[in-house]
Amino acid sequence: MSLVALVLFLVAVGSASAELTDDCLACMCYVSSQGCQMPSPVCTAAGVCGPWGITQPYWLDGGELMDDFYECVADWQCNEDTVRAYMDKYVPSPDATCEDYARTHVGGPFGQDADYATEYWYAVKDCLDFGFFTPPP
Repeated sequence: MSLVALVLFLVAVGSASAELTDDCLACMCYVSSQGCQMPSPVCTAAGVCGPWGITQPYWLDGGELMDDFYECVADWQCNEDTVRAYMDKYVPSPDATCEDYARTHVGGPFGQDADYATEYWYAVKDCLDFGFFTPPP
């Protein structure tokens, strides 16, 4: 019986994704909103909203929290929860790094290798390396 439990545990651990660290998340916010601030207005004309710069399709993929896009992007916790849910969906690797999360955040599930995703990652890496971030409220 214990062998079955061990096998189930190993399968569960092997299928778990790596944790998105608070420092990585804070630096993604810092880079996305020039200092991890709630923008005013909350959305740009291009439909990029909140401190993590999420769009409506991103919010949909992140679970449609609060059932209203504009209410969610104006709420700090809903923004963070949306980003975490999006990462859980699109970065399933147990070996994921902050680079994987940052590139997916800005590039989406199919744009992690785009030039703009690389530039975004370098900005997030600078934030991590030099401690530019302040954790969100």
